[in-house]
Amino acid sequence: MNQNLKNGTSKASTSSQRRTQSVDGYSLPNLDNEFYGIDAMHSNGISSNGNHEMMKESDDDSECVPLPRTNSRPTEKKYWRARSVFAPSPKCNFGPKGTLKKIKNDQELIIIQDPCTQRLHWISPPNNILVIRKPGQSTVVEFRILVVKLLKRRLNVFVETADRTQLQITTDSDLQENIERCIPLDKKKDLCKIDLVICLGGDGTLLHASSLFQKSCPPVLSFSMGSLGFLTPFDFKFHENILNEVLSGKVAVLLRTRLNCTIIKEGSDNVLTSNASDNSARTNETNTSNNVGGMYHLALNEVVIDRGPNSYLSNLDLYINDKFITKVQGDGLILSTPTGSTAYAMAAGASMVHPNVPAMVICPICPHSLSFRPIVVPAGIELTVKVAQDSRLTAWLSVDGRNQHELHQYDSVKITTSVYPVPCICRFDQVGDWFQSLADILHWNIRKPQLNLDTDQEIQRDEQIQAQDDEKILNKNKQISPISNGESSTNELS
Repeated sequence: MNQNLKNGTSKASTSSQRRTQSVDGYSLPNLDNEFYGIDAMHSNGISSNGNHEMMKESDDDSECVPLPRTNSRPTEKKYWRARSVFAPSPKCNFGPKGTLKKIKNDQELIIIQDPCTQRLHWISPPNNILVIRKPGQSTVVEFRILVVKLLKRRLNVFVETADRTQLQITTDSDLQENIERCIPLDKKKDLCKIDLVICLGGDGTLLHASSLFQKSCPPVLSFSMGSLGFLTPFDFKFHENILNEVLSGKVAVLLRTRLNCTIIKEGSDNVLTSNASDNSARTNETNTSNNVGGMYHLALNEVVIDRGPNSYLSNLDLYINDKFITKVQGDGLILSTPTGSTAYAMAAGASMVHPNVPAMVICPICPHSLSFRPIVVPAGIELTVKVAQDSRLTAWLSVDGRNQHELHQYDSVKITTSVYPVPCICRFDQVGDWFQSLADILHWNIRKPQLNLDTDQEIQRDEQIQAQDDEKILNKNKQISPISNGESSTNELS
């Protein structure tokens, strides 16, 4: 017994010293590096029953394969983390007598994982790949190249029916050899078979992919070929190396949370599930049917309730967990995910929130009040928005800019965080990708740098010297001018 206590004490002291050293040695990867660097870190985890447990030190759990941008491989680095940044002490004790009550029902627990531990692992090698591209001719060449290379890897490639016609299978010998594995996507039968989604386009392409999967979404690899590319970090020029690393697994993954939006019509007791994948075409569609009892959608960016084409202000009642919070009078209301905080919500004045923060953003659109400011609320609550009884006209709802619905008086919308996130494969890591996008795409905090004091003094000295020279020249001109005037007058008299 004593020997066990001694061993336990020595192990605890050793791990404590190691955790202390890890805080000083931890640093973020260099974002200016040429490679896609992913740091390998250890952290504490949370078990499925809600108890905090120390993760075992394992090479499989601590190392993450980097994604190179070229053929050369970067040097792998290992860092240690003291403990999970989203969890308290593993014992969950507060003082000598305070602790957290244990909940036997696992469904009532919300487990927040340390972002640095989110890495992709394939249970078995992926076989079915869905390729989605941006509409138009700008992505046809890259789309064909990618499909051919995936088919040569003996993978099943699913493409949308409209995109399959762009491949020109009848005139392409490489595609004719593997025509049986280039399959048109059936949204009702094939979505459950997809192992990996590859997007060729901009942020709208990723939103379209999210709208297809209204429940569990497979990992998404996004190549930037659109206008903005805030959510699409990869360059298609390096697609060969990137595909090799992704298909082998152990790459960093960012879990982008989605909002569960349920529309409840007046006098309806049951909430029906709409076929959102059919309504999520690439052009905005309108659904004004009053015969539907309810609609269900998942939003990656935001749910917007506004006045639509009406000329009057929106009049909405906002509830949190069935408790009335405030009345919204203005152009509308944005209920955003952390991912959508850098989209419409940011344009309306909301704060930018990192995608790993478990939260929802409530942002009014042009509120008719100076004191109505955007707020950030916890992810576990349920928001309810109702069209007020004294509202003059109807309101309009849209999910990620599509799936529009008209809301009449007494209609309500229930919004909460979904349990089905969108796992997006990272370029650097979960933190580095976001800040790199802020700097490159949004030009966040880019300004002319402030000079140091020595430089300021040199500039002031130069300005003083220049001012003195200008003053000497001016005085010299004043002394010369009377003589010239006198000479001119003498010549005139003569």
